[in-house]
Amino acid sequence: MTFPTLKTGLVTLALCAWLPACAAEAPAPAPRAPTPAPLAPLPTAAPVASVDPLSEPPTSPVRPTTPFPSIVHRHLAGGLDLAIVPRPGFPVVELRLIVHSGQATDGDLPGLAALTGKLLKDGGAGAWTSRELAEKTEGLGAHLSIATDRDSTRIGLGTTSGDLDAALDILGAVAQKPRFAAPEFDKLRQREIDRVKDRARTSPGWLASMVLYRELYEMPVGVHPYARYDALPDEMAALKLEHVKRWYKEHVTPENAVLVVTGDVTPDGFEKSAERVFGKWHGARPTPPSFSDARGPNGRKILVVDRPGSTQSQVFVGALGPERHSEEYPALMTANQILGGGVAGRLFLDVREKRSLAYSTGSFVDEVARGPMPVVLSAGTQTAKTSDTVAALLEHYDQMSTSAPKDDELERAAHFLADSFAFKMETAGAVADLTARLAVLGLPDETYDEYRHAVRELEPEAVARTASHAYRHDSLVVVVAGDAAAIASTLTRFGPVAVLDPEHGFSIEKTLTH
Repeated sequence: MTFPTLKTGLVTLALCAWLPACAAEAPAPAPRAPTPAPLAPLPTAAPVASVDPLSEPPTSPVRPTTPFPSIVHRHLAGGLDLAIVPRPGFPVVELRLIVHSGQATDGDLPGLAALTGKLLKDGGAGAWTSRELAEKTEGLGAHLSIATDRDSTRIGLGTTSGDLDAALDILGAVAQKPRFAAPEFDKLRQREIDRVKDRARTSPGWLASMVLYRELYEMPVGVHPYARYDALPDEMAALKLEHVKRWYKEHVTPENAVLVVTGDVTPDGFEKSAERVFGKWHGARPTPPSFSDARGPNGRKILVVDRPGSTQSQVFVGALGPERHSEEYPALMTANQILGGGVAGRLFLDVREKRSLAYSTGSFVDEVARGPMPVVLSAGTQTAKTSDTVAALLEHYDQMSTSAPKDDELERAAHFLADSFAFKMETAGAVADLTARLAVLGLPDETYDEYRHAVRELEPEAVARTASHAYRHDSLVVVVAGDAAAIASTLTRFGPVAVLDPEHGFSIEKTLTH
């Protein structure tokens, strides 16, 4: 995928890391549009010289209660929804055109949605060639971005409020009048082929992810829409320009999209501007893919993706947890934070710091719009420590599912998840991305405020109840990307081990037993 898992990606899953940029650079003498920048650190109060800091007990920490900004919804005659978040006085306007189709719509052509999204940006649009489109965008001091994940294709553009109409013209041309020039398609497809070849050769995380999602979303018949993490080189090479044009015609339509805007705009004024650009755009919502229930493996499944000679291993331990719309979501995210959501998490403190088994470790919940969400523990380790690292992850997985967190763990996690959220709303870009996230996941406007309140009110027993069935043992996937000759036999202590060949579609090369 493209996000971060993702980090995202992938991705990376602080609330605003799910989407592109969350902040803006300081304004230059001549007004320019924002360039993404990290969120500023939390401010530190200056000491008061006249007060002895040890003379009184510490006061309770201040809990930021800033609510999420109100969203005004409008609907254009052609079918396009608008989500408008006025921020009076902000000199920056951020636009996000969200198409409700992503990698899950690839069908039997893996990589198609992502390739189409890239060509929308790099293939030229309307009266502009690819180069002219880039020059036009840069002339506004703006940055055009396109990202594709499982559930959406997102076209982003930031500009100053004075250049809003010009930015809308660019966004409208990209969405409605892509050129799809054959030479640009050929170059872009080759870059994508080279990218996945490089990932397959150099990234154990990419290799492990390809297998993790395939196994988590296993079905008796067919391929689940979320089962593919990325395309293989030969799958990317099979894509043709006609496939891209067909996907675009079917999925990039006003009834399948929402336009988010944040900044110094008024609802009536922006609706009028959007009507000028998108008012004649027509197209129905496509038939969604079938999201049949994934079954996953029976019991524990252990797989090694062979990387001969590798000195390192990437480990994933994952299962399918609750759905995003579940009432258990606040408790699930709290359990994840306690387990591996940062340097105060159990995995970091024990697996990395205390036992020195991994150079990186953590956990994440991969939020998807439909069906159960993957809950995953991860670690990067040395080849010689792989077996002990897997044992440590499984140990913490078991502890999370069988015992309630301590009061101080819960308090620390709740403070982080709820109280730091206000600082993720400081920029127009951050608010636009968070608003877009609501649209992609199909969540109501009050979601963030209700989530923060729910996290603050959680008791240890509630977290334990959710974790007891979110961290499942009846369908658990363990994937390790590393040197099979050195690690596969050591992993048989956990059960039969299937060794996979990544150069031949991750087919089973052999199976080892204890």
